Amino acid sequence: MQELADQIWANIRFHEAAALAHRTWLARELRKPLDLEVSSEDAVKLMQAAAVLACSDDAEHRRQAYRTATMTYEVIGAQELPMQQALRVILSRLGNFPALGTRDDVHRAGGDLPLDLVFEEMSLAAEREVFLRDSPVLLTGFQHDLWTKLGEGKSLAVGAPTSAGKSFVLQGHLARVFDEDDDHVVIYLVPTRALIAQVARDLGDMFAGMPSSPEIITVPLDADQQLQRRSILVMTQERVQLMLMSHSDLRADVVIVDEAHSIADRGRGILLQWVVDDLLRRNPDAQLLFASPGIRNLEVFGRAFGLKNVESIPSEEPTVAQNFLIVRVLSVSRGEFAVSSIEPGGEQSLVGEFAIGQTLSSKRDRLVQISAALGKGSPSIVYANGAAEAEDIALQLHELLADRESTPRREAVAQLAAQSVHASYVLAQTVRRGVAFHYSNMPTQVRQAVEDAFADGAVDFLVCTSTLLQGVNLPAKNVFMCKPEKGRLHPLEGTDFWNLAGRAGRLRREFQGNIFLIDYDDWKAKPLDQSRDSEIVPALEAGFVERLDDLVATMRDDQSGRRDGDLETLFVRLLDDYARGELPTTLARLVTAGVPDASTDRVRKEVDDAVSVLTLPVEVVRQSPNLSPHRQQSLHATLLSAAGTDKNTARQLIPAHPREAGAYDSYATILQRCRNDLLGLTDKRHRYYALMAVFWMMGKPLPQIIESSIKQNPDQNMRRVIRDTLDTIEKVIRFEVVRLMSCYCAVLSNVFDELGFPELSKSIPTLALYLEVGASDRTMISFMGLGLSRVTAAVLNDATINKAMTIPEARNWLRDAQLEAYELSPILVEEIRRAVR
Repeated sequence: MQELADQIWANIRFHEAAALAHRTWLARELRKPLDLEVSSEDAVKLMQAAAVLACSDDAEHRRQAYRTATMTYEVIGAQELPMQQALRVILSRLGNFPALGTRDDVHRAGGDLPLDLVFEEMSLAAEREVFLRDSPVLLTGFQHDLWTKLGEGKSLAVGAPTSAGKSFVLQGHLARVFDEDDDHVVIYLVPTRALIAQVARDLGDMFAGMPSSPEIITVPLDADQQLQRRSILVMTQERVQLMLMSHSDLRADVVIVDEAHSIADRGRGILLQWVVDDLLRRNPDAQLLFASPGIRNLEVFGRAFGLKNVESIPSEEPTVAQNFLIVRVLSVSRGEFAVSSIEPGGEQSLVGEFAIGQTLSSKRDRLVQISAALGKGSPSIVYANGAAEAEDIALQLHELLADRESTPRREAVAQLAAQSVHASYVLAQTVRRGVAFHYSNMPTQVRQAVEDAFADGAVDFLVCTSTLLQGVNLPAKNVFMCKPEKGRLHPLEGTDFWNLAGRAGRLRREFQGNIFLIDYDDWKAKPLDQSRDSEIVPALEAGFVERLDDLVATMRDDQSGRRDGDLETLFVRLLDDYARGELPTTLARLVTAGVPDASTDRVRKEVDDAVSVLTLPVEVVRQSPNLSPHRQQSLHATLLSAAGTDKNTARQLIPAHPREAGAYDSYATILQRCRNDLLGLTDKRHRYYALMAVFWMMGKPLPQIIESSIKQNPDQNMRRVIRDTLDTIEKVIRFEVVRLMSCYCAVLSNVFDELGFPELSKSIPTLALYLEVGASDRTMISFMGLGLSRVTAAVLNDATINKAMTIPEARNWLRDAQLEAYELSPILVEEIRRAVR
């Protein structure tokens, strides 16, 4: 078969016929049929060739077999020829069993196959069948390999395209782990809060109805709350770090690192590696699973953690195909443009020319008009460079689709947007015509509702930013891009581009996805000429290789340059290694990775010098990993001086609880002191941040916070005030203020110990947790720990007299609650019911 496949591949007629089938399919897809389409005779030959190529060991042969077979089937149909049977045979030979359910006639065709092909499929299926929760499931070859090795308890590094289905297998493995009655603790690390919500909900649905199902925990528990013996912690590395500090007995049996390439993400990548190292220190035998798209050097994960037993599982076979289409504007005033297909690194082929009679003068015009013309009626993602542009594009699409009427499903999302953000939030307007947007600072429940509405078809145009690159599972039929950027002035390229392109095509919905590249000739970067995968360098290693001089300056507390939180995180990590006696091990791993001995020797000397001048205990410093140890010591000196020797004077330094009358003044004083000592800032923003922090931690609804901001800024554009308020909460309150308050509390507790007042530390509120989740009543935090959104938890918290419920108590309370009494959006009501189930 391999020899025959090679002969077919060498035949120019096959490639010409396959190209014509491709153009025929694309032209029909764009409603511009060709004059000369692929013939039925050639279609039969193409299917025969694809059936052979599907048996090849060459990945390129197999990709072409999938593309040719699916396009030929959809062009010719099954009315006159049994194309559905032929496609079923080819998909089975490719091991792509999930795709059999994409079309009903293909799904039903198994019983009509000749007996020898039935036996062949049965044999292939038997090799790919597994049981998930006692139900048979057919997996792809990649998925089955992953499933088998997970079941053997191996630690793995997995690199696969977005559509490969790795998350399905990882989560299915957890169901297998908890099928037994044994106690297990699993930590599922994700890079963003958006992914926390998505993964937790998927796991909750999977375990629904299972006896003794594990507790799914998304919010860090206070030190006095006991961790359940059967639990899955779905958290970012920052939240896991809080859990490790508050629960010395936390020991994970399985650690999943989703979007594991984020280990290269500067300071957060250093913290991710640090957290995994801590988990391995507590249980060296834990099963580790690193999952990431498009990583060429998967061995980097075993090397970074000094592990020799991490096996690599790469996959280049997506379960759907992508078509890349270049769009060139021919006439700006008449709205004329041409669409050509192109294979990465290949030649272009004109598919058709279009005239829409609308001006295409600006980038925004082109994204709006072209996506509406080519994507209308199919789920389409439009990529925007930032939140403001996303809203602008959504508003123009909304205007363009004026003939559309709302539906109850869309009205529910609109009600949620108004209830969760503000009545004037743009989303509440655009979603009524099936247009939505998606960016990082949106509240989690609104973002989830948008994703659900897009998945079920209530929304068919979704304008997204780079948030989509952070692992959010949101496939579409079409993706539209025009000079895309990630961050300001940084063109989207390499792995990020291929990650976004991988969203085109939905498994079990269609065989192909389309990526439209508008004005591609003018893009700063040409990602089609770049590799689909890339090599990553862990941020810890990059600090030595790329920024050694800056790292040394940070360790010396050289304040001539701008402070760098990423290098300060690396500095704290090295100090922690030194205190544990593990610095030689860390440096040895770096040398193994190729870092010169001279660099590690230089850093070792700088660590020795730093230790000689730093007196603040490392166990205190490590609680604030992204703040300079020197600056933390400066804060320590300030607090020690302010505390004096009198217990009552020292007590005055304890932060107020958010619900105490003096909370604002307390936080304003603390933030002013921290911004001065830790950041070297002397502006007056501490007052505004203190006020926002009080509102946020008290659980005040976001619409009230935003309305207050609008009244304070009557001359500013309301849309901008709403975005700025969301931005302040996410980037300042839930990050900047969190790290400052966390550092203040840790240093203050050490001051109390030094002064002989350790009992005062018990009165320090857990402000870092309150700021992270936006609540300070235990009941509200417990509701959120069950997976409820902040807006839902706030409403329920107000309804109960008991503000100190644990998570089990909160669940029991919900079971008896009369949900109709709270006038919640139907989406929030369903959210509560899911949590109860």
